[in-house]
Amino acid sequence: EPRGLVNTGNICFANVVLQALVHSGAFYVLFRDLAVVVPGNIGRRGLLRVQAWNEDPFVPEFLYDAMKENKRFDSMQRGHQEDAEEFLGFFLDTLHEELLALLSKHTPSSALADTAGTNTSEGGGEDEREDAWLEVGKKNKVTVTRTTKARESAITRIFGGKLRSVLRTPGAKDSVTLEPYQSLQLDIQPDYVRTVEDALLHLTQSETVQVHSASRGGAVDATKQVFVESLPPILVLHMKRFIYDAVGGVQKSQKIVSYGTTLEIKPEVLSPAQRSGKPVRYKLYGVVYHHGKFATGGHYTIDVLRQDHSEWIRIDDTHIAPVTESEVAEPKKNDKVAYLLFYQRVEDGGEPQAPVTKPISTAQPHQQQQMSGGAKPPPRVQPQRPVR
Repeated sequence: EPRGLVNTGNICFANVVLQALVHSGAFYVLFRDLAVVVPGNIGRRGLLRVQAWNEDPFVPEFLYDAMKENKRFDSMQRGHQEDAEEFLGFFLDTLHEELLALLSKHTPSSALADTAGTNTSEGGGEDEREDAWLEVGKKNKVTVTRTTKARESAITRIFGGKLRSVLRTPGAKDSVTLEPYQSLQLDIQPDYVRTVEDALLHLTQSETVQVHSASRGGAVDATKQVFVESLPPILVLHMKRFIYDAVGGVQKSQKIVSYGTTLEIKPEVLSPAQRSGKPVRYKLYGVVYHHGKFATGGHYTIDVLRQDHSEWIRIDDTHIAPVTESEVAEPKKNDKVAYLLFYQRVEDGGEPQAPVTKPISTAQPHQQQQMSGGAKPPPRVQPQRPVR
């Protein structure tokens, strides 16, 4: 049964993220199995901890204590309202680190080579290596493609995708950069963006940027265009509602953007090489709402689909109530607008895609455990932050 989370003071931004994650099938399977097979003496610090089941609302103090030990969360002071999307990114990055540390401790080095994958980014780190190569496309057109290899974890395999950024400069080969994302940032401000599908198409709109050209001895106009290179099993869409105004500072957009309980990714959103003709479909299972007129405060709630898909429920900290699917998808009023959309990829028959984490055991959690680590996660696209 779902459990409420006690709001100890402006902590609703974390409560809604935690509810969204535990109602994600792949995320749940991962931690259910970890609770069974991971030794209990791994460490005393970290976010990876599974508590014994209880039906009462609770305060996840162990999570807050672990956040205090991680500098990534220094900007998130308890008692202050924070950005739910930013917290989600920090939380997933930290879990990624801890899972890699756990993997290193309990997996033979020879097996690590098999389980490590590649992710891509613009930054570098101790676990990363930047590669570049020439890519030949249609009509033998050559582009320079850059990516950064990094080890994968179950977190990046569940939530991680890639963007393909193409820079076309006069007199030079096209330059392509593959960048990772864990939530897809959607600009909803243009007038023609009325739906989530519109916002996804807008993501691919080309823009003119100035770059330095060595061959032409100065600045030239170049064209930049972004496509989605790969899509994850769990797709998180972030509607960028906090916008900067030169006069009033950061403001909240109350614009209504329509979305449905199903989503089909149009081929135009994908990079040309990924347009196989087979439609990519998702099913909505969570909506995080921001309440209030201002970016500096407000409140967060969430609607989530129960894991057995039997019903939708509305969670406001400790208060849980059923809600209809039509209510989840209808436009919101009274300063309540959708902020984060959580979608699960579905197979051709409409069933949710099987978890990407290989089940370790089918037993239920029966003990408390926690683990820690310090491997560097893949860099994230800089999140949008409201002024505090």
